[in-house]
Amino acid sequence: MGEASPGRTHVPHPAAAGPHREARSLTREVEYKFTVHPSFIVPRFNGEGGVTATRELSTLELTSTYFDTPDLRLARSGVTLRHRLGETEEPVWTLKLPNARRDAMVREEIDFQAAAGEEERPPDDAIDLALAFHRGDRLEPVARLVTLRRRWSLLGKENEELAEIADDEVSIIENDRMMARFHELELEARGADEDRLSSIAGHLRRAGAMPAEPIPKAVRALGPRATAPSDIVPPPELDEDRPAGTVVKAALARGVGRLVANDPRARLGDPEGVHQMRVAARRLRSDLRTFEDLVDPGWKDALVDELKQLASSLGEVRDLDVMKQRLEIQADDLRDELKPLFTELDRRERTAHSRLMEVLRGPAYRDLLARLLLAAREPSLTAASATRIGDLIPGLVRPMWLRASRDARDLDRDASAERLHDVRVRFKRVRYAAESVAPAMGARSKTALSFARRAAAIQDVLGEHQDAVVAARTVLQVALDSDDASFQLAAGRLIERECQAASRARSRWPKAWKNVKDKKVASWLTG
Repeated sequence: MGEASPGRTHVPHPAAAGPHREARSLTREVEYKFTVHPSFIVPRFNGEGGVTATRELSTLELTSTYFDTPDLRLARSGVTLRHRLGETEEPVWTLKLPNARRDAMVREEIDFQAAAGEEERPPDDAIDLALAFHRGDRLEPVARLVTLRRRWSLLGKENEELAEIADDEVSIIENDRMMARFHELELEARGADEDRLSSIAGHLRRAGAMPAEPIPKAVRALGPRATAPSDIVPPPELDEDRPAGTVVKAALARGVGRLVANDPRARLGDPEGVHQMRVAARRLRSDLRTFEDLVDPGWKDALVDELKQLASSLGEVRDLDVMKQRLEIQADDLRDELKPLFTELDRRERTAHSRLMEVLRGPAYRDLLARLLLAAREPSLTAASATRIGDLIPGLVRPMWLRASRDARDLDRDASAERLHDVRVRFKRVRYAAESVAPAMGARSKTALSFARRAAAIQDVLGEHQDAVVAARTVLQVALDSDDASFQLAAGRLIERECQAASRARSRWPKAWKNVKDKKVASWLTG
């Protein structure tokens, strides 16, 4: 997920919510954790990090119940799902999807309203958003914490809240008895950007707060089982002397990790989440085909077919989103006349997202996730996978490059949009293959990555051409179905602009092709 300034941003959740269970908000949470001596005193900041005043807030007593699968799939993946009393007037369910970075913890935090007495089962929407992590296994209470929280608000020169400090004394409760206790200090952004928050954290360190590992309270309470390896395996290290099967494992691990990480955002209707899930599905398909000599063909074909269906469902949503953004820019001066067009695109996008959600909530997708996770850990490899990477991998990419090159050379100035699109697809596969193997190519890695960048340039140019052609066809289709003369006139002007954009992209294609066919750039494929 990309960088963003901390703060609360509402993101509508398309899932149907029950009468008492409604997704409220999505927050990018950035915080630092510290351990402190009982005698620690929150220091004066004197302008450090922009803090000009400190205001002590009321002390809270928080009761939090954490839910997970019996094998702690959520915790082992850095995800927490809790029910909490005492923070607001009403109880709240919170799903956190963390992404540790440096000494700060960055998490996506989604809150759900909860009625009193509904603490035994998480909201359906929360269960849905976390599906990629629990994969349908039952969720049950695994930890109960009672936290006594002292708080200080850090204010800027305009009296705006920059951050909050929480001094937490946490009790672990089992069978209504306190089993253990720990103490930690948290610094959480409110309005401060990450540079200011880092400056504030540095001031706390100089005052005696010691940086602590940025792990959730529930994970600390649950102990070693919660810190056991995740089912979502990290990519293995690569070098030329390792077996070629290691490249397969690395490619699958990267793709599966990307798919799972972006699943919740895609469910929330976030365009970037949909895009990244689609890229993950496409890359996984491409990698399995690139390394087809290293894996069992039947095993590979089954995964490729299902990934194709998933990518198609994601692509339907993504393509409409890209088209809407594109046409909004192209038609900026024609918005009023083109309202029927954007109304129709909105309708299509809602329909496409509904179909996507049916796929993501279906048993086939859940089964695919389980098989992909297993594939990343234990791919079905052939005997050829034992060959040294440096001796084998370039030969797997070379045929793809030769086919793409042949098709590119055969293109003439009047080549159809379909032929240009086919060439784009071939170069996209070449690019994906080069990017997948480059980390294992030793001294040839830089050349392989340069080659991939130039292949990506072809993909971008021809992608612009394809986007313009498809947009023009879509506008024409909608215009032909209308009897509104002013709309049809404006649509005609928009189609003309898209045709001009396609022509400009077509004129840039020869230069992009010249850059990638440079023999020096492709030299890594021959040794």
